[in-house]
Amino acid sequence: MKKRSIVLVCGGSGGHINPAISLYEELTINDPDLVINFFSDRRGQLYLKELKNANITKITSSSPFRGDLNSKLFFLLYLSIGFIQSIYELIRFRPRLIVCFGGYTTIPTAVAAYLLKIPVIIHEQNAVMGRANRFISYFAELILLSFENTENIRQKQKRNSIFTGLPLRDRITQCKSNGNREESSINILVVGGSQGAKIFTDLIPDALRYLPRELKDRLKIYQNCVESHKVLLKKKYQEIGAEFEIRPYFSNIGSIMQRVDIIISRAGANTIFEICSIGKPSILIPLQNSIDQDQIKNAKFFYDKGACLIFDEGESNPEGLSNMIINLISNKTERIKIAEKARKIGKTKSRKIFVKLLDKYLSE
Repeated sequence: MKKRSIVLVCGGSGGHINPAISLYEELTINDPDLVINFFSDRRGQLYLKELKNANITKITSSSPFRGDLNSKLFFLLYLSIGFIQSIYELIRFRPRLIVCFGGYTTIPTAVAAYLLKIPVIIHEQNAVMGRANRFISYFAELILLSFENTENIRQKQKRNSIFTGLPLRDRITQCKSNGNREESSINILVVGGSQGAKIFTDLIPDALRYLPRELKDRLKIYQNCVESHKVLLKKKYQEIGAEFEIRPYFSNIGSIMQRVDIIISRAGANTIFEICSIGKPSILIPLQNSIDQDQIKNAKFFYDKGACLIFDEGESNPEGLSNMIINLISNKTERIKIAEKARKIGKTKSRKIFVKLLDKYLSE
């Protein structure tokens, strides 16, 4: 008898990859015999390699919103190649269903699955449905949401939409805030998304320069950054006199979140829910130039619940960010208050809700 199988499809950013990894972890616990296949692009393969015994297939894809006319034409070519790859692989695996986590890699696979009469389920991480998910929502049987009032869902598709929250990886959910940490040092984590944020190479050190000497001497900075900026960032922190650890990617991000006092981060949904799960005060700096303004709306959702602070990078005001940091450092009561609000949001058992909804398709 052929084993049951499922395909998890995701673009190459951490915001798409991490919820897929979380679902993979829960599915393997729920049914160790289930065959789980990942479809992703070149970037995604790098993150997925850390999974043991996972079947990973590269699907060709590209974004139509980058570059000139030639890039847009290449998008159609890559889409066609990805579609042919998806048809071949789906016939080979014959999964019971596919689950799409956003990114343009999902488009050719979702269309191929629909034509092969394989059920399509999508999960939207952000407070605004992304462009790829909006397109494949036409083919989806279910739309699973991280936010209860997700924007840009067509009215007639709302009846197929279910609020599940955002599934988080074991390396996050197994970590809890260390509230009894000694306060002789000040630990700050700076997260610019899975690829790092180039603007943080200037903004964060510039803000920290305004801190009083007494605070600078107690600083320990953990920051992910673009590989090409490591040397420059290292030089800046040496000039400030702060202790630091700089990497393009922290594989132990949960344990670092656990022991820091403040997190400064972009406002991708996955990172914010991770912060909430562990229960930490944060300053969110939403990406300004995204087409759908998804990060701004993500951040506002948590800010309205008192679970974070927001800094507008468009103000180009490092001193203003420095003042926010100083206020949080000096006001432990405020830090605790924000952390408790965040932790309340992070309690949702999203993974189990998610898997229970999939059981219907996997059991047929």
